[in-house]
Amino acid sequence: MDEMNRDALLDRLAEDTDSLQEAAELAPVVRRLQAWRAPAPSARETGKLTETLRRLVEKRPRNTLSHRLHMGWLVLRSQPRVVQSELWAASAIVIGLGALVTFGYSLSNAVDVTLPFVLIAPVAAAAGIAFLYGPGVDPALEIELTTPVSPRQVLLARLALVFGFDLVFSLVGSAFLALFRADISFWPLVSGWLAPMTFLSSLAFLLTTLTLDPGVSLVACLGLWVLQNLTRLIPDLRLPFPLPDLTTAAARPWLWLLAGLLCATAFWLGGGEEHWLRKQA
Repeated sequence: MDEMNRDALLDRLAEDTDSLQEAAELAPVVRRLQAWRAPAPSARETGKLTETLRRLVEKRPRNTLSHRLHMGWLVLRSQPRVVQSELWAASAIVIGLGALVTFGYSLSNAVDVTLPFVLIAPVAAAAGIAFLYGPGVDPALEIELTTPVSPRQVLLARLALVFGFDLVFSLVGSAFLALFRADISFWPLVSGWLAPMTFLSSLAFLLTTLTLDPGVSLVACLGLWVLQNLTRLIPDLRLPFPLPDLTTAAARPWLWLLAGLLCATAFWLGGGEEHWLRKQA
């Protein structure tokens, strides 16, 4: 390779890597690959490979229930490596602190649906869901889009993982409070936070897919939840507009319905490949 071609190769590598040092380290490898000539396969080797691939395809029938379940499990198992590790620790810490604060609160206050745990668990889950989708979540996005797994399957796997993690920790926190406080019942406590958690998480998921900015989604959900509970924390405060109480039993059917609609809209808008490619723009 002459000097001009070497300079052109370095320029291209530097443009791709945004680093002259990395370009210089990669250049010898690229030059060796360019100089290497693959041996021509014989007809016998080609036939053997074709027969092996044919047997593998016949062994794994597609579009069967077992195949789809297996693929779904593989996608689900792969996503914990993609989801930011800080989300797991942050969710566990916030929910755990919420349980401890509620335990201390219940020692000196009457027990009702406004327990701190009922207010903390929904926003903790929404914060984790907000960071499931965005330019920083998929560093290998172009490779992911070449696989047979659809973007919607990946989104569903991430949503199930993070929401399930927050749900399990919230159930554990509720069981802890019900076990050590005789005046707190397990199921009424769970009923108080479960519907708001599902609704707020769905709203965070939709806002993130629309804006591609987890910060915007988090601020919007946190602002809505603060406004929702501000009049309870400050009884004399009068807002210029009325807000329904999302922690009441009457609001739960509407919250479940809204959560389903918000999730369906998020999957419809954010599951297309063109939307995923826009995340890197």
